[in-house]
Amino acid sequence: MIVTNTSVLLPETPAIDISEARWAVEYLALMIEKLGPESSVSLVLMQARRELASLTHSATVVGPIRIAA
Repeated sequence: MIVTNTSVLLPETPAIDISEARWAVEYLALMIEKLGPESSVSLVLMQARRELASLTHSATVVGPIRIAA
C-alpha cells in the first residue's frame, strides 16, 4: 500500500490554551467545593485540577502551548 497523504502518519499535536486551562482550574475548584473534599469524585477532580494548574504556572508561556502526547 502506498500512502500519498503523509500527514495521516503523524498524529496532530494537542494544543492547550493557557486561558482555557486557568478557567478549567477555577471551574474544577467550584465543583470540588460543591461536592466536598471527602467525595470520591472530588479526589479525581483534584488530580485533574493539579495537572491543569501545573500547566499554568509557567510565566514564560503566552497563548497556546503544545503538550507532547
